[in-house]
Amino acid sequence: MALKIKYEDLEHGGFDFGGSEILLYKGKPFTGICQIYEDEGWLSGENEYQNGYLEGWIRDYYENGNLEMEYQIHNNIPVPNTTKVYDKNGNLKK
Repeated sequence: MALKIKYEDLEHGGFDFGGSEILLYKGKPFTGICQIYEDEGWLSGENEYQNGYLEGWIRDYYENGNLEMEYQIHNNIPVPNTTKVYDKNGNLKK
């Protein structure tokens, strides 16, 4: 199971030459799932990281906890044909 850490508990490690943000955890490049919470306390997103870089699945959630959208990212570019969008009831829209 992947390590899940809140965004505010990760460290900003700067940017690479291409402008991509690098995230660190305990001083080392982060590998795992970065969880993003709204001020009201609900989980609004989960982003996968490998060695400090955004890499893998990106998921956004509705306030009710249902998945809103997901897609894959590789080398900081969305992977074609991986995007799925859901309605608030969890039904696939496209």
